[in-house]
Amino acid sequence: MEWDDAALLALEVDTVYGLVPAAAGRPATVTDKPVKAVWAWSPRARLLALGPGVTAPAQPPATALDTPEQPYAPEKAPRALVRLARALGVADPDTAIEGGPTYVFPERLPDPPPAALPVLVSDAAGRLAAQRLDRPGNWEPGEWAELISGAAGDWAMAVDGTAPVSICHTPEANATAAEAGIWTRADFRGRRLAPAVVAAWARRAAHHRQVLFYSTTAANHASRSVARTLGLTPLGWLWTLR
Repeated sequence: MEWDDAALLALEVDTVYGLVPAAAGRPATVTDKPVKAVWAWSPRARLLALGPGVTAPAQPPATALDTPEQPYAPEKAPRALVRLARALGVADPDTAIEGGPTYVFPERLPDPPPAALPVLVSDAAGRLAAQRLDRPGNWEPGEWAELISGAAGDWAMAVDGTAPVSICHTPEANATAAEAGIWTRADFRGRRLAPAVVAAWARRAAHHRQVLFYSTTAANHASRSVARTLGLTPLGWLWTLR
């Protein structure tokens, strides 16, 4: 299936936030997330969705939801989202709005630099091996058990002895798409482990989902470097008002 930018942006918002499309004069909304609004845009498409329970206040003659054709400016918060934040009484829109680039995995992913450590994936052998690993301190016991069993979706991890030190997993997914989530232990960063585990995750997740997304924040330059290393396709920018 061919996906244009509008369809991809809507699919990613649905994957990450749960999207209810606009209909019958009702704006698009997102579900089950503590956000006030989400704005996704690319050079060719844009989407604004309100958070659960948020009603756009009327501001005649131009409402807070008006979206004039502001030129695509990925590093700068969209005017529509700033206006909405002010209309909703957000004290400091600059700190309440966070954004970053989003990417789509290509059909053929280039091989990343070889990992210096073994990489496990969530096949039967990997799930069995993961039961003998030490749980990282940033994972709660229940979350870790769900992860290594495969119940939380596909994963890949680089291990140092019995310690997982870089993990790519599936924090969000729907029937069509999955989002990559990446963590590397602080003392193992800069060793090119993240590209290896992200690539391993993608090759496995591609068997279960049509589209794979990777997004990060503007300030996370290490994560953005992973996207460049893997040759991910830039889609646009995703902004969230909390």
